[in-house]
Amino acid sequence: MRLISSLNLFSKQEWQLAAGIVCIYLPVRIFVSNTVLSGEVFLSKAPLWLAEFLVNLLFFRLWIFIIGAIQYSSGRLKLSRSRLLRRLFIYVTGLSLAVLFNFAFIFLWLNMEKLLARQLHITIKRTEQEMQPFSRQQKAKANTALTVMAMLATIYMVSVKRSNEQLEQVSLHAERLEKENLQTRFLALKNQLSPHFLFNSLSILTSLIEKNPQQSVLYVNRLSKSYRYILDHSDLESVILKTELDFIDAYVFLLKSRFEEKMQVNIDIPQAAQYQYKIAPLTLQLLIENAVKHNRMSLENPLLITIEMIGYQIVVTNPVRRRNGVGASAEIGLPNIIRRYGLLTSEPVTVTEADDLFIVKIPLLT
Repeated sequence: MRLISSLNLFSKQEWQLAAGIVCIYLPVRIFVSNTVLSGEVFLSKAPLWLAEFLVNLLFFRLWIFIIGAIQYSSGRLKLSRSRLLRRLFIYVTGLSLAVLFNFAFIFLWLNMEKLLARQLHITIKRTEQEMQPFSRQQKAKANTALTVMAMLATIYMVSVKRSNEQLEQVSLHAERLEKENLQTRFLALKNQLSPHFLFNSLSILTSLIEKNPQQSVLYVNRLSKSYRYILDHSDLESVILKTELDFIDAYVFLLKSRFEEKMQVNIDIPQAAQYQYKIAPLTLQLLIENAVKHNRMSLENPLLITIEMIGYQIVVTNPVRRRNGVGASAEIGLPNIIRRYGLLTSEPVTVTEADDLFIVKIPLLT
């Protein structure tokens, strides 16, 4: 999970949010706390108000951090359903901090007044009404209520800001995934519509019509099924594993018609899992195609591609027998798969080459 910006104490946006809150909150607090606002009062209390602004800025930035930490923790612990409990905790925390905040301010004011009087010989002017215990008590209550309101408003503002960040992230995520899906579709169509592929397909079909008309009908059926799958499913985020495997069956039939016994594809995936899990469309086709393009094959040394389910992964394995002069376009498919799965799941696609075997592990989607 991406760390939200509220948890970064040096985030410029969060400091700007805190400063905006203080610019609204502090003038109201000053108005509530001072029955008389004359030029003389302003000049005498200006140093204290400046200190109050800085302390308020630090306080509300800390409060934004606390809100972010609570929201982040509830997300990590999957407590989003306990909204009432989470909000109650935030409000109680806010009220407690507001009371402590006001006590701290009283302490700060008293000490700053003594410091100004002792060091700078500045005396804070107070009216008789301000010196009355009842008046001071009422102002303390009003300031506490005002602080709580400001803190609750901060919760709302942080929540709105976080929601906007999440919406922006989702929009960006969807845009990137759509781009990767379009590239996948383009790659598949480009390979299937390339002159080389069409020439081979027509040559095979011509040969089958002459030798085995029944087989030629089956070939056309599988060819049309492959094209339909690419056109209908390649722009989807994921498909049922069974749907992809049915397409692979048709695709492998086309390859076998061309290479015959020079290649073999073994699939070992439980029937129940084929309907239970999903996969990004054309994933297996791109991996098989890369294996065929990159590796030599013969009747004596057929290319064996295995597709099996191990744990919660689809593992595709083929021997490494590098062809000479393979174009760079053949290398596009695998990075595309890695990027697509990076947008679909937190589980990575792993690619390893060991003991003359090329192994790709694809995480299953649910």
